Amino acid sequence: MKLLDLKAGLAFLLLVAAASCAKEPDVDTSKYETLALKAWIHQHRPDLEGNYQEQGGYYVDVLDAGDPQYGPVNDTVCWVRFDYSGRDLSGNIVMTRNAAEAVLEGTFTRYTHYVPFYRYCGEENSSLLEGTWLAMRNKLTLSEAYYAKYKDDPDRRLSSRELVLRRGSKVVLYLPSTVIGSGVSGTGGYEGQFSLDEGRPMIVTMAVCDTVKNPLEAEGRAVDAFCEAPANGGLRLYQHEKSDEEESSSSEDYVSSIPSDSEAADHPYNIPEEWSSASDTIPQLYVNYRYRPDRPLHFDAPYSSGFEPYVDAASMSDIDRRIAEALKERFGEAVTAYEGVKALDADSVKQTGTAKIWYIGRFLDGFIFDTNIDEVKQIVYGEVGSAGSVLSYKPEDGGLIQAFNYIVPNLKFGQWAAFVTSSTHAYGVSGQSGSTSTTSSSNTSMADYYNYLNYLNYANSYYGSSYGGYYGGYYGSYMGGYYNPYYGYGGYGYGYGYGSSTDSSTTTTTTTVSTEIPAFTPLIFQFYIEPKEEE
Repeated sequence: MKLLDLKAGLAFLLLVAAASCAKEPDVDTSKYETLALKAWIHQHRPDLEGNYQEQGGYYVDVLDAGDPQYGPVNDTVCWVRFDYSGRDLSGNIVMTRNAAEAVLEGTFTRYTHYVPFYRYCGEENSSLLEGTWLAMRNKLTLSEAYYAKYKDDPDRRLSSRELVLRRGSKVVLYLPSTVIGSGVSGTGGYEGQFSLDEGRPMIVTMAVCDTVKNPLEAEGRAVDAFCEAPANGGLRLYQHEKSDEEESSSSEDYVSSIPSDSEAADHPYNIPEEWSSASDTIPQLYVNYRYRPDRPLHFDAPYSSGFEPYVDAASMSDIDRRIAEALKERFGEAVTAYEGVKALDADSVKQTGTAKIWYIGRFLDGFIFDTNIDEVKQIVYGEVGSAGSVLSYKPEDGGLIQAFNYIVPNLKFGQWAAFVTSSTHAYGVSGQSGSTSTTSSSNTSMADYYNYLNYLNYANSYYGSSYGGYYGGYYGSYMGGYYNPYYGYGGYGYGYGYGSSTDSSTTTTTTTVSTEIPAFTPLIFQFYIEPKEEE
């Protein structure tokens, strides 16, 4: 090798080595972010400089210290229901539980239940944004100057330089990324509404709406109150306390307090109350055997977002009226000529029968989180993205939430019914995360007619194969899981005809959406079981 070439080679190696070193600088970036946040506070909110919280390295502005008649969040482990929204330092919304803010951000969907967050707040953080957990678990300290400036503001209700958050508290937290996590991003539900790059501070406005020490007890009271309401028909409890001997024997060895004779005066078909215990040994699982699809349910605090279809509290009545009309048109005599379960000459489903179910799933405020009825999708979601198909369910095979296994075997083919359940027989302590996913694919078809057939096949296979496995080991895998209430929309199958035979190439975009179901959430199902098919 020539001397010139050798020198050039050495120079090149040195250059590569220098570049390699430059790619991995030993720099603590969080230190610079802390300085940047400090500078931003000094420039934009100098009154908060003294409100720096050492544990977490964040700043706090107290808009309301909270209602003093309630205990502080950190006095015990509890579940907290709180509203919050997050913005970057430029004021751009990066996450929100508020429908109006979601509209401004361009992420509002009718599939999303815009309600306060509900999460466990214990001595160890398990699921909260760390900054919000720190604010709720620790004592916040305010500067003398800040306290002197705002102590007489009646809206802030400040009584001391030190405070702990409680029901009614509302604060603004200026958080460094060290108490946010590795960026904020997601793919659906509330999570899909935001994106914040790693290493960026965030401003979180948080209001504590409620605290619950025993969420099972709280949702149990809510379920009871819903059914006991005179507008919903009242509740009859059938209770049977098993003896120790009965507990150790099979369920067939004890006498149920629910009469088996449908002509008995205290049978659920004949009692004054419309709702009754589905089982006399299972609490907070109630069934309405006499439910009629043209009779709306009553919601004490109906959901409203300010936007279609839940514009205000009165909107729920209009939604139910439109649904009742749609059911009459879709199911015809199964609605208009339905005389009730007593007049129905049909077999019960039992454990071995296969029930074909059309359903509407709701929360206790009336929000519809799932349905397989296209006309209801159109009313609630403003679209029918993918055609709904009947849900086939054989109780002994499981695959749905546990509540269905207790309810459906006792129903008749051709019957309308409704049930209300606590989360114990539904999604439990974990709930279900909302999700949104979009996929695109290209395909070449022989004819539009075959595209149409493929679409139907897709819908049937999708709804028929997405069951199972949700509970896992938490409830001993009993009855598997729920059926993932996803809705496809956004172009799949649209424009397909019956008669064309021209070859074509198409690009398909499919978006699936599921509504978030928070932990400890009771559910309502209104549904119809198709008449038994002749064998």
